[in-house]
Amino acid sequence: EEEEEDDDDDEESDSEDDVPLASLKSPAKGKKAAAGKRNEKKPAAKKKTAAKPKKKAAAKTKKKANGSKQVAANSSSSSEPTTASGHMYAKSDKGKLIQSVLCRWWYVVTWPDLAAIPPVPRHYDALDGFPGVYVCTSGDDVGKILDHRDPATCPCFSNFAKKTSEELVEMLVTAIANQKEQLIDAEGEGTATERELDQLERWARKLDTAKADREAGRVLKAAKMVI
Repeated sequence: EEEEEDDDDDEESDSEDDVPLASLKSPAKGKKAAAGKRNEKKPAAKKKTAAKPKKKAAAKTKKKANGSKQVAANSSSSSEPTTASGHMYAKSDKGKLIQSVLCRWWYVVTWPDLAAIPPVPRHYDALDGFPGVYVCTSGDDVGKILDHRDPATCPCFSNFAKKTSEELVEMLVTAIANQKEQLIDAEGEGTATERELDQLERWARKLDTAKADREAGRVLKAAKMVI
């Protein structure tokens, strides 16, 4: 019986000594492995974070470059004339002649021709300051405008551009003379305006009118415009 008890004790001690192999793993190694994994992830996170500002910087640079190109395109397009008158005024002596005459056309042109204007129609009144223009003041057409002025003789760019530079010089010289006469009557001689008119007249008289006509033709041709 004593031997049986000893055997039982040995079995119990053996069972107590049976420890699972998994529990024998070193905890230090597990911690090192986990720490190693964390250390491996950190550089990747840094790279990802650092890459974002580069993309933003590149996008900003591209946007800025596109904006500069757009501004340059807008400024260049806005500075170029878009009409025949704009090209003529900016690039030809004939354009300067036309502009100078238009600034003082009433000193050389009588428009409209009062003899060609019909009488005021019934229910209409003459519009002050605009001979040949009538406005309806009663009846069914109140507010309607009738314009009996001749557009073919109107002092405007398109009509004056059809004249030769020689004709325009004659018109300008006459207009300046009439303007100076009224200026001297109102303000006396020697004014700054009178000196400017004298300078403009000297320029017009010295102008090579044939050359000015050829130049105007080239300007319109280059702009692909016809008057």
